[in-house]
Amino acid sequence: MYAFARYLAFAGVLMTTLLLYPDASMAEELEEYFPAEADPLVGDYIGRWSEAEDVDPEIAAQVIALGRDKYRVRLVSKLDMRCPAHIDVQVKADDGALHFDASGIEGVIKDGRITGGRGRMKTFELEKVVRESPTLGAPAPEGATVLFDGSNLDHWTGTDGWEVLNGEVLMVTPDGDYIETKQHYKDVKLHVEFRTPFMPKARGQQRGNSGVFFQKEFEVQVLDSYGLEGLNNECGALYKVSAPKVNACAPPLQWQTYDVEYRAPRFDAQGEVSAYPRITVRHNGVLIHNDQEIPWITGWKEKDRLAPMPQEPGPIRLQGHNNYVQFRNIWLVDLAK
Repeated sequence: MYAFARYLAFAGVLMTTLLLYPDASMAEELEEYFPAEADPLVGDYIGRWSEAEDVDPEIAAQVIALGRDKYRVRLVSKLDMRCPAHIDVQVKADDGALHFDASGIEGVIKDGRITGGRGRMKTFELEKVVRESPTLGAPAPEGATVLFDGSNLDHWTGTDGWEVLNGEVLMVTPDGDYIETKQHYKDVKLHVEFRTPFMPKARGQQRGNSGVFFQKEFEVQVLDSYGLEGLNNECGALYKVSAPKVNACAPPLQWQTYDVEYRAPRFDAQGEVSAYPRITVRHNGVLIHNDQEIPWITGWKEKDRLAPMPQEPGPIRLQGHNNYVQFRNIWLVDLAK
């Protein structure tokens, strides 16, 4: 009976997807990367130690899917803070639960809760939480340009390989390349919401890769970097320029936000750079770059990074990088006006 119910649920999701994609193979592929239900073990957990721990009583955890029933479990003092992990282990699921034992800390993760501790005196309980960005669904302010509200792609060019889903979501497919605004800008304030796919078997740059570019050249990386260290090529990074202050990633499949203020480079009368571009980025409401200088192009190859700074206005770009990634609610305020 349970198996039949699961079949009916999957069939319903598949039929809904087929309304958008008559190609059955595409529908099945999207169900793999954007399943109707997220992995119940993956996500953030927050709790406290027992009273015996009076120095740092808070404790948190992140559970990351690695594929083939394997998971990474990180116990830390607090989320959204760079700090050494209490433990960072890989474990295999057993009957829907995860059991861990490392560095003298034991515990079990099951049914949205983590219980365990260090011996009998210092124990902890954590509950699973879903932390939503405070700017999720933020409306465009007066005078803003709405670049995408689900209705059309009138503000964009290079849209081959990009799809509009259900009048709400803009999705890049593995066939998509860069999409960019027809209008060009210098100083801007940008709001964009994005969702990375569920790719537990993928690693590194192959796990929901995309990016948001300012003046065509300067990238804030989009990637499923949930639970990772937060390096200069991971989500929230100014690609190969600056790592985010903290890794503020939500788990894959959860909608996330970037709220960005970008200031273009300045030039003197001789055309020499007098001030490098600067950028402030809030990821899911967390300040990860504060008026950060960008001293070179955020390119992959050295020759790209050493290219001249752009003097003219440039487009906002979203990157296609052989993955499915979804976007919505994109608006911009032109600060140069």
